[in-house]
Amino acid sequence: MTTVPQLRPRKPLTAFAIAGSTMAQIAPAFSFYLGMAVITQGVGLGAPFTILLAAIAMFIVGLSVAAFAQRHPSNGSLVTFLGITFGGVLGTTTAVLFSAAYILLLASVMLAIGGWVSFSLQTFYNLSVPWVPLTIVLAFLCWLLTLSGVNRSTAVATASMLIEVAVLLVVSLLSLLRPPAPPSLTPLLPSALENGLSGLGQAFPLAIFLFIGFENSVALAEESEHPQRNIPRAVMLSLALMAVLYLFVSYATVTGFGNSASHLAQSTIPFIDLAQRYLGPLAILAALAGFTSIAGTMLAGTNNLSRVIFNSARERLFPYALAQVSERFGTPTLALTLPFALALVLALVVGLASSDWLTAFGYLSTLGTIPLIFIYGAVNVALIFNPGLALSPLRRYLLPLLGIASIVVPLWALLQPGQQPPYNFFPWITLALLIVALLYSWWRVRSDPALPERIGAFGPEHLTAADATQPGRSAESTVPEGKFDAAAIDSPESQV
Repeated sequence: MTTVPQLRPRKPLTAFAIAGSTMAQIAPAFSFYLGMAVITQGVGLGAPFTILLAAIAMFIVGLSVAAFAQRHPSNGSLVTFLGITFGGVLGTTTAVLFSAAYILLLASVMLAIGGWVSFSLQTFYNLSVPWVPLTIVLAFLCWLLTLSGVNRSTAVATASMLIEVAVLLVVSLLSLLRPPAPPSLTPLLPSALENGLSGLGQAFPLAIFLFIGFENSVALAEESEHPQRNIPRAVMLSLALMAVLYLFVSYATVTGFGNSASHLAQSTIPFIDLAQRYLGPLAILAALAGFTSIAGTMLAGTNNLSRVIFNSARERLFPYALAQVSERFGTPTLALTLPFALALVLALVVGLASSDWLTAFGYLSTLGTIPLIFIYGAVNVALIFNPGLALSPLRRYLLPLLGIASIVVPLWALLQPGQQPPYNFFPWITLALLIVALLYSWWRVRSDPALPERIGAFGPEHLTAADATQPGRSAESTVPEGKFDAAAIDSPESQV
């Protein structure tokens, strides 16, 4: 037997907690605020139907993730799934791409939290407060909260998510109860799509982006109750609930604008306009929902990223120093702090170099989404080729192929030529990142041949039953040596 670092929550996370964290990372309020206007520009009144198509596509991708999570729950999340299927080089490459993608996305969220508060203060109270100090202070508070324990940060993220959902539902209900024109089922039908397939091609990627972050719960496997049961359930339940919420809110938004595509097109943030109409002075609650939405996704996303980096370091895909665990809080200190600091620096540099915080948010969020969409598609491919999963032909072949097809549309929208600067450079930046990741991964596996055997070796099913389920477990846990070469773990070459 040998010892490996292990995370130590105050008590194991419940199914409700991990599902709440996942929905918090999806950030329904903020995602919908920014996404609905762009979706309606492409398809007009067909926005609800477009969101329905995106929900079906992401549900299929979620089924692939859930199938892996049921068999191989791991803090390594999608890195583990691809590593055990395709080997050490592609597994390590996934770790690099996933980490880079989430650092970019986390930086965009940092811009959003400061920028949104600045925007809200100006809009509702005519107070001019720069976004830069707000971003620094609020990001620092989120870092402290995530560092202080997964139970606390997950609870706050879940509470934030419940606040935003409540506001979304209240405004939507008021919109349906007092619509400016009679409600119609047309927005839920294909016939509502304006601009045909070209409009759908423009809107569908944004509808897909509404669900980004659905895999959050997988990275919490080691800190969860009954991960093989609860993690897959959390993935699918989160997707299902978010799909129902988005459909309801988008339909209510279209109805609230009198089923008028022209009126929708004139609104920068349609839901905020509805909130001001139906809530009057209480419309500040919609701004509050935007803030809690951004804060929740920052907390949940930081937990997600730090756990994947921690597990990658524990398996020696990354430098082992990143596997440090706080004796007091049981959280991965360096795996949490280092990427958080990098994201904050990136947010400030790109934000100050751009015309405004929202433009910089668009740059970083788009660039971060590209490798993540690639990874989502690769998980579907892995499901087809992984021999260790007992699946029906429908689950193994047909649904993953449909999932891959659904990923092609948003991926093409991100990579297609002819885009405006700097978006036209993003495919080349992604390609450069992929090449660097492959070279690093080849070097790691060549210098540490035992690395592929360690991918997935530290999942909850390999921990002792007492350590895996009881609070206060030690920071080091035993793992059977047969799962990997213990000597290779402690060799000088693996200390990189």
